[in-house]
Amino acid sequence: MPRNKNRITIAQALEQGTEKLRQRNIESPAVVCELLLLHSLQIPRVELYLNLNRELKPSELRKFDCFLQERVKGKPAQYITHTASFYGLDLYVDENVLIPRPETEILVETVLKKLSASESPSVIIDWGTGSGNIAIAIARNLNCRVYATDISAGALEIAKKNVKRFKLAGKVKLFKGEGFKPLPKRLKGKVDAVVANPPYVRPGERKSLPVEVKDFEPAAALFDKENGLYFTQEIISDSKDFLMPGGLIALETALGLAEKVAVLLREDGNYAEIEVVKDLAGIERHVLARKKASQ
Repeated sequence: MPRNKNRITIAQALEQGTEKLRQRNIESPAVVCELLLLHSLQIPRVELYLNLNRELKPSELRKFDCFLQERVKGKPAQYITHTASFYGLDLYVDENVLIPRPETEILVETVLKKLSASESPSVIIDWGTGSGNIAIAIARNLNCRVYATDISAGALEIAKKNVKRFKLAGKVKLFKGEGFKPLPKRLKGKVDAVVANPPYVRPGERKSLPVEVKDFEPAAALFDKENGLYFTQEIISDSKDFLMPGGLIALETALGLAEKVAVLLREDGNYAEIEVVKDLAGIERHVLARKKASQ
């Protein structure tokens, strides 16, 4: 029986889709094309390559073409597939939350190392949880209770979905509100660590950002109010009320701002053991410190 000319095989879809993305200068076109086709067909990757000669149904092809068009227009593949990988986890994401970055995995890894020696359950605050990626990654790998906050109701719905996905409702508690305000007052002076990846992109840098970022990711989670340090300064100031003596503060920051964050911690006067940690690209990205004991 002759092949239907209006249909294409999985192999042809991969080839044509990759070329379309390559022509539009989409990064990693073959990887993205594969992700979008898998999402269209809703099959495992191994099944895709075991059936390269299978023809796509018209509905499958329409869906795949739609996803390709969305990506060509700049929509990140993670928002199209509603999946983002972080610290070995597949998280649900949409436009209400930032797409988790690989550099933030270093922040999680560093915090886990700092707290792993504790014999009792750690109490942790995740400031601005977004998708819940930091809170969930830590809770999956540490004996702890995480109190995660966010000002965005939409973000908290995504975080709730992810907490439920990984069956962590008993370890991760979500609170809606600004900064530390929604947290129980009983936590003051009893927290082992405050972890935060706050908005730190300076407003003047918006034009230089990729379309995928500036046109699709939530501005409130990206942009600082002033010079990239407004929210960081706020976290440094407020954390000392919640941290116990020796408690850890761990902050992600922008390129070129790590030393300024370290200065803010020193000038506050309540922190010691200030440390700057580089990300996978060798950029000074994370700043950690310990709350001083009461004098």
